[in-house]
Amino acid sequence: MDGHKKNISVDDLLNEYAAMEQGEKQPAKPHTTIEPDGDQVWRPAHHRAQEPRRDAQSVHETVTQSAGKKPPQHAAKPAGKKKTQKTAPGTSHQPKKPEKKKKTGLVVLGTVLALTGVGAGGVLGYTYSTDTIFYGVTAGSVAVGGLTLSQAADKIAREVGPMVENGTIPVQINDKEYALKISEVTGGLDALESANAAFEVGHTGSMPERVQGSMTALMGNQNAGLVIKLDENALGAKLDVIAAEALTEPTPESWALEGTNIILTMPKPGISFAREKVQAEIVEKIKRMDFSPYTVEVQRTEPPKLDVAALKQKVDREAVNAIVDKTDGKTIIPEQHGIVMDVAQAQAIIGDGSAAQYTIPVSVTPAKVTKEILDRALFRDVLASASTSLNTGNVQRTNNVTLAAQYMNGTILNPGEEFSYNGVVGPRTAERGFKSAGAYANGKLIDEVGGGVCQPSSTLYMSVLRADLQVTERTNHSLTVAYTPLGQDATVSYGSLDFKFKNNTDYPIQIVAVREGGEMKTKILGTKVDDKTVKLETEVLETLTPTTVEKKDASLEPGTKKVDQTAATGYKTITYKYVTMNGETKKEVVNRSNYRKRDKLVLVGPDKPKPPVVPETPDATTPPPAISMPGEMTEPSGKETTTSGTIQPEAPVVPQQPAPQPQPEFVPPLGI
Repeated sequence: MDGHKKNISVDDLLNEYAAMEQGEKQPAKPHTTIEPDGDQVWRPAHHRAQEPRRDAQSVHETVTQSAGKKPPQHAAKPAGKKKTQKTAPGTSHQPKKPEKKKKTGLVVLGTVLALTGVGAGGVLGYTYSTDTIFYGVTAGSVAVGGLTLSQAADKIAREVGPMVENGTIPVQINDKEYALKISEVTGGLDALESANAAFEVGHTGSMPERVQGSMTALMGNQNAGLVIKLDENALGAKLDVIAAEALTEPTPESWALEGTNIILTMPKPGISFAREKVQAEIVEKIKRMDFSPYTVEVQRTEPPKLDVAALKQKVDREAVNAIVDKTDGKTIIPEQHGIVMDVAQAQAIIGDGSAAQYTIPVSVTPAKVTKEILDRALFRDVLASASTSLNTGNVQRTNNVTLAAQYMNGTILNPGEEFSYNGVVGPRTAERGFKSAGAYANGKLIDEVGGGVCQPSSTLYMSVLRADLQVTERTNHSLTVAYTPLGQDATVSYGSLDFKFKNNTDYPIQIVAVREGGEMKTKILGTKVDDKTVKLETEVLETLTPTTVEKKDASLEPGTKKVDQTAATGYKTITYKYVTMNGETKKEVVNRSNYRKRDKLVLVGPDKPKPPVVPETPDATTPPPAISMPGEMTEPSGKETTTSGTIQPEAPVVPQQPAPQPQPEFVPPLGI
């Protein structure tokens, strides 16, 4: 080529276009790519990776900018020779029909030229000679026409960067607005890639695509968009938070007591929206850096209509005193006053139910104990206490008493709640730390895992009686025990016998139980509101005296005895409680107890065998015994005189066995 410019005619332009069109690829389409770091990146339709970028030096000779001026002449290019195609004998060569793509491209090009009213040379010259971003191209909201790649990147970073970092999209759902921060749902702006996308408008693709891009940009209709790394997971998580608050199921009516009225809030409809659609539309707004409010289209689900008669059943209630939260033993749960609602009056006030709230008068019964009162009086007083003695030398039994006390200690009962010893102390097993010790079973003393746990239950029973609490289950021991008075013991057996009582006061109570040295101690904390005192008295109705029973035992030594079971006196008793308050005393029966007697059992060995009797044998030389005549003396007892006058020795004497001595009685350990 020489330095002169060629004046290109329309025919030349069309011929050149047809030649260039032979190797063109399909126009690029918008696409999404996955970056090496795993981020999903949206890219515009014209991406520079599709075709190497061209600058002014790579474009053919600059054409004239105006058809009115006569440009310098170029040397004509020699016409290329057409290749001929040989045909096989017997066949005729049919020239190829022009491809549809070429026809479409020519139509597009012709249309563009006709619309712009500019000569073909001027259009191509402008399209192929411009080495900056075409005028009219925008990257999002940033005008980058006429800028180089680096200038555009700097401007995009300067104007859009802060928007991406600090911008928010207001999301409106009904009457609420939620701020969606752009920086929390994206990986940030890629200013250089955004500039590349803008540069590729009119610089890539086929000739018609380039011409169309450059010309459309001049008309202000080319927005290359911005390259922003979207974090779909983060965006989804943000929408989940919004949906959790904004989306609701239909809610029934609710009410709150204010003075002598209830404030009734009518049922509310449920709210829902198309979750996937909302996310897709917000993604598009982020790409365009469109920070205008986004209003979510919602669907309503109507709630059931209000039933005033059913409302009364929910509203009416007895007064409930303030109580303590048993999880920490400190937090006060406020009282609830008693309420009674009149259905006819409420129906007249509600009418058609078109309002959101209504004020309905009710009858109110105040609670006795309010939060303010309980804050000052919680566990303020000792209602009663008791202690019993135990032998710490019995280590296994002492372990069981201590462990049971630890399980009971700190137990809280709010008004009306029931205490269960078995429920609180739990199974007495070796896995839970209990050991084998003496216990009563069918009137006999045996070793049993958990033996001794009746002492803590009995000691607590003594405190409960003196605190005037309501006993709901109690059983006396089969035999008397040494650590409590008659009528004040409470035996237990997991799975069968339990000790239970209720807190029949208006205030919470707390059990204090501890084994200290040789004493088992219990105490009940609560709130005293009067001068009540309690006195206990047990009357013995019948005494059952034991007897001694002997039983043969062949395993014992002959003639010996052994005490197998000690004696225990039985009783039938009745226990009274005298409650004195405001100078007036009331007597009531606490319990009736039956303690069986236990006979003394003595095991006796076999009788001692007697020595054999040896009969005397007559001697022929022995004369018959002399007959004493009156006045004659006989020999002393044990001696006999023979006719010869000799003295015979006495018969041998067998020594007697000493009489068996009684064994000491076996006394069971105290505190079963």
